[in-house]
Amino acid sequence: MDPAHRAARARRDDCVSRLADWVRRARATTPGRFRLWSLVLSALLVALAVLGSLVASNVSSATRRIRDNTGPALVATQLVTASLAEADAAATAAFLSGSEEDPEQRRLYEQALARAFQYTEEVSAGIGDDPSSHRSLQELSVLMSRYAGLVEAGRASNRAGVAGASTYLLASVDLLATEITTKAAGLIEASEARLERDEAERTVGVAVVLVAGGLVLIVLVAAQLVLFRRTHRILNPGLAFATVLVLVAVAWTSTTTARSEARFDRGRQDGYESIALTAQVASTAYKARADETVALIGSDRSRQTLADQAASLLMAMPVTPATLAAVRAGDDPGGAGLFPQVARGADTARERAAVAELLARWQRYRDTVALLRAAPSPEQARTVAVGPASSTFNGFNFTLESVLGDNREQFLDALDGSARALRGLTIITLALPLLAALGVLVGYQMRINEYR
Repeated sequence: MDPAHRAARARRDDCVSRLADWVRRARATTPGRFRLWSLVLSALLVALAVLGSLVASNVSSATRRIRDNTGPALVATQLVTASLAEADAAATAAFLSGSEEDPEQRRLYEQALARAFQYTEEVSAGIGDDPSSHRSLQELSVLMSRYAGLVEAGRASNRAGVAGASTYLLASVDLLATEITTKAAGLIEASEARLERDEAERTVGVAVVLVAGGLVLIVLVAAQLVLFRRTHRILNPGLAFATVLVLVAVAWTSTTTARSEARFDRGRQDGYESIALTAQVASTAYKARADETVALIGSDRSRQTLADQAASLLMAMPVTPATLAAVRAGDDPGGAGLFPQVARGADTARERAAVAELLARWQRYRDTVALLRAAPSPEQARTVAVGPASSTFNGFNFTLESVLGDNREQFLDALDGSARALRGLTIITLALPLLAALGVLVGYQMRINEYR
């Protein structure tokens, strides 16, 4: 061992020896023992302050991350699929309207496609440092660009009267139904897994802090009982003050984290789960719409069967006035399908009214589909498709966007409320135990002074 190490070790041994001597001398007298107890209790309270503030900071930062990044990204990922499906329905309707194309359907297609790309940007901003998700998002963006290119190629060929123009449109529909849908589903799954991880991080260490706080409370009460037996003083103001502060810190931590968790759970149940279900409704409805128009474009009766299958997933039976009345009243509308699930999840009068309007507009669209199929000639069928069918579906789409918007606002507001519930938690968990430590020192010093 070199001289420097020997000197350092000697100094360390000397410090330990001096500390041991001081402890032995302190234990020999009652004031000395009081001093030791005050230092031990103060050290426990300082450790509780450090632990509590670290855990509170982690809970707050994880909640803010969900509010600012993970939550909005998850919602945007769901809305990418819904917007693409809407764009596809509008694109097929515009193609169906002929070489001059319906400007309203064209406008709807451009708006829906622009929203889909905008949502991908929101997803990119919210997924953070996740190379796998960024790579999947980039691949999805490439597929979306390919889809838009096929739509434009079909549009140009249709306007020019080129034979086989429908081939491009059918290719775009297949691309959306296969590769794009699969890639988007993978992103949704990854976003939901990220939310699960962030949610789990929110509660890490909270139980440890509560248990540690409970143990410190027990020690403080025990210390007061010991002082009572030694000094015959019923109450020590400093220790009583410290006990109250620790009790407040523990109660504050418990109630604020529980309140934050409750708001988060309510937002997830009433907001995000409704978004996921409504987005599924949107994709299914747009699939039925696209299959119906493609069946007309390509004279493929099998696509009508697919459209009927998609429609049955939404509502297995026709929407009647009794069904709408049940939805508005908050009663179970009965039947199977996504629409009854949406109706059962509506928990306010406003939501129930919106769902009832959604069902009514969907039934109007399905009625026009029946007229389209009953048309005596392809030309008349196209007229119905471009006119009443497009109009009723656009009305359904408008109501659907309103429902999605309400659900999104509800979810993000709940996340914001969950974050707001934690305001001040880090300061409370740090400041109160430190003040309690000061109270312990003052309380014991009062008893020590009595021996002087």
